Amino acid sequence: MKLFCLLFLAAQGLHFDVPNATLEAGAPDADGWRPVRIVTAKGHPVLIWPFDGLAATPDGPGPVPALLMQRGDEKVLRNKPALAALLTPILLGASTPEEISKKTGLPQDALQQAFATLTQSTDAFEKGTALLSLHQSLEAAEQLSLALKQRQRQLTRVPSEIYPVALLYGHALDQSKKYDAAAVAYLTALKVRPSDEATTKLRAEALVKAGKPEAR
Repeated sequence: MKLFCLLFLAAQGLHFDVPNATLEAGAPDADGWRPVRIVTAKGHPVLIWPFDGLAATPDGPGPVPALLMQRGDEKVLRNKPALAALLTPILLGASTPEEISKKTGLPQDALQQAFATLTQSTDAFEKGTALLSLHQSLEAAEQLSLALKQRQRQLTRVPSEIYPVALLYGHALDQSKKYDAAAVAYLTALKVRPSDEATTKLRAEALVKAGKPEAR
């Protein structure tokens, strides 16, 4: 299976050094996030992480991870990091299961079965995404809290790693009716992407449900 871990170098914008592929970052938006696209590569590669194809400069010298898969490669169904990457946009409402199936060239039912196997993962992020997809929000929140702390404690904190985990954590807390904590999680996401209107709305709604609309 050709599933590559790509390194986005933080210095002087985003540069790429990837075997068998050339990537390019577009112009930054107001928050410094850049769209990433594959310029040249062998086969039929698909960028699956960052989940929304956007990356921002880290706060240190470390690299920004990303994942690239070959379209139609069924071995991805047994690769837990790839499965969690594919499940994330579905959970966040950025893509439908049908869109992910079309993007990857993999059957939707096969993907759904593979996602369920993540409950057996020892990785907090992977397990948390699976539990959230199964509506086990309390258990998901516990795992995603751990995953978020792991990313925040890294020597180099990477926005495209923190942002989706904070959002997923917020969703899990919201579904668990822990609205105060959900608002805090959404604020964590907003700190790395302040102009995100959807997350701003989610935080405002969580505060209203917590009985604190004035805290917005």
